Amino acid sequence: MFAEFVRLGVPKDYEGLRLVFEVRLFNQGQGDIFIWDIDGEVFVGGDKSPRKVYLGRARSLTPLEIKQKTEAQTSVYLDLRHEDLEVIERLRDGGKPRFEIKLSILLTMCLQNPPDSSWMFIGPCGQSQPRYLTRYTVVVRDSRSNSPIEVDRDMWLDVLSKLGFKYVRVIEVPAITGVVNEHAKAAIKYLDDAWKQMKTDYENALNTARNALEELKSYAKDLGFVDNDKINFAKIYGASPDSGLVRGMDNILRGLWDLCNVGSHTGGSRFIKRADVEFVITTIYMLMKSMQENMKIQQP
Repeated sequence: MFAEFVRLGVPKDYEGLRLVFEVRLFNQGQGDIFIWDIDGEVFVGGDKSPRKVYLGRARSLTPLEIKQKTEAQTSVYLDLRHEDLEVIERLRDGGKPRFEIKLSILLTMCLQNPPDSSWMFIGPCGQSQPRYLTRYTVVVRDSRSNSPIEVDRDMWLDVLSKLGFKYVRVIEVPAITGVVNEHAKAAIKYLDDAWKQMKTDYENALNTARNALEELKSYAKDLGFVDNDKINFAKIYGASPDSGLVRGMDNILRGLWDLCNVGSHTGGSRFIKRADVEFVITTIYMLMKSMQENMKIQQP
């Protein structure tokens, strides 16, 4: 038996994140096969790198009969978390995702002489032949590349759209590099920690992001850009204190302080959305990047 990838999709009227891999199974044996259960390991990578990671276990509980020398189509389902989609996006890096699927198929077949000891006798079947049970492992191959399964970019973006990510944008966030100030390093560390905590605890992620703001303020103070316990954006940007730029930066900073307060979110942490936390963390990072670049210019 061998398995061939047909297409990737998502189920209709399903509220969670689920991928559907449609596969075609070919019975090359000397008798009819009855499949009772299918599951399998799924790995993901990208076309730009040989790296791959374990993504999860796909399942299908639909019984299936495949006559001798014929084929049949079935589907295996893989449930995902938001973090899994992040992994896929990071690995594909704007290119094509690659999936490797190793199916484990529980089947029975009427055989006079089983090929090896993995076949277990379970009773008679027609024409006085014995019926055997086994679990058969097969790697799903892509007929175009012979394996692994490579999903073209347009198909993957369509899948993302159907999973609820209708508008996909790739935003380049410049990395903050070359920092020697300990408070700046601590701020970056807090932001990295907040991003990790966001996967399991939104409230803790916001509290950690607040720590990053504290370190950002201390960073500016070390460089002489804090007056009367307040970040002096006029001095940082070389602008008038009454300018729209300075007022805008003051408002952004005050807004971030408020958003890092868990109590400011309606109903408390139970109603904090992932998008809220993503916005806070990303905005603090970009604020720090902007302040860093401008403080370099203003320093003598």
